[in-house]
Amino acid sequence: MAVATAFHREVVSGDPPEAIWPWPDDSCDCHCLTLRYSADEGGGGEVPPLPPQLLRAVPKRKAEFIAGRRCAAEAIRRLTGRTTFPGMGEDRAPLWPEGVVGAISHSHDRAIALAGPSGRFRGIGIDIERLLSEDEARDIARQALTENERHNLGNAIDPFMTGLIFSAKESLFKALYPTVKRFFFFEAAELAGFDANGSASLRLTADLNGKWRSGTEIAFRFCHSEGFLLTRILLPY
Repeated sequence: MAVATAFHREVVSGDPPEAIWPWPDDSCDCHCLTLRYSADEGGGGEVPPLPPQLLRAVPKRKAEFIAGRRCAAEAIRRLTGRTTFPGMGEDRAPLWPEGVVGAISHSHDRAIALAGPSGRFRGIGIDIERLLSEDEARDIARQALTENERHNLGNAIDPFMTGLIFSAKESLFKALYPTVKRFFFFEAAELAGFDANGSASLRLTADLNGKWRSGTEIAFRFCHSEGFLLTRILLPY
């Protein structure tokens, strides 16, 4: 059974984001903030301006953007003493202020952000996902799992492991993209190790740049609670 923990209390739209650290290791000067939001997010507290790419977006997309940026801004404030909402680049990746590296994720009604000092970390990734049903896992396994991963799982549909691999690869992309500056897809990595205590690792199956080459293993942490799965990657220098 994989490790489970309580993410947070019921923090809702208008409330400030709540600080959490649901993993057993040290926070390494990082800050993780979470928030429960609704489609009318933005009704309370200071909210970021919407980027041009989202001005015509549906309310749900605007709400998740605002909630994620509120979490990120509080993480930045705890790191630097300044409240800054990360912008959105042309590639839609968050634009973090100087001295900060981080990642943002959201799923259904939950947003989360993780940020740390750029002098200590070259990349940070975080992802939150709803636990999958068997039907959802079957659909996602076709795109998220490599042939080798499917073989190692016995070609059976395992909703938790399928969701874990999917989420870990999402965290991996967020952690590495600012460094490699190129898009890569699910087949670029596969699960290399797993421990039910919440520790696991991915192994690159493709060369992404001079440093991040095929065969490199990257550790990640995971936990689950309240119907959500959370994965996290910290890439120190």
